Amino acid sequence: MEKDELKKRRERLGLTQTGMAERLGFASNTVSGYETGRLEIPKFMDLVLEALEARRVKELQDESQTK
Repeated sequence: MEKDELKKRRERLGLTQTGMAERLGFASNTVSGYETGRLEIPKFMDLVLEALEARRVKELQDESQTK
């Protein structure tokens, strides 16, 4: 995964770098490091983002059903 894709997906989830790091149990500067290219993005990150995206879709579906 490229750093630009990571940033786009994080932003689509509505997360700040710090918010994403907290959800993943990372240090707050880790996501910044991935997005600037200072740190290599782990291969498992795509799977992690898929899980976060699926969870966000479920949250949005649940919200729309309660309205």
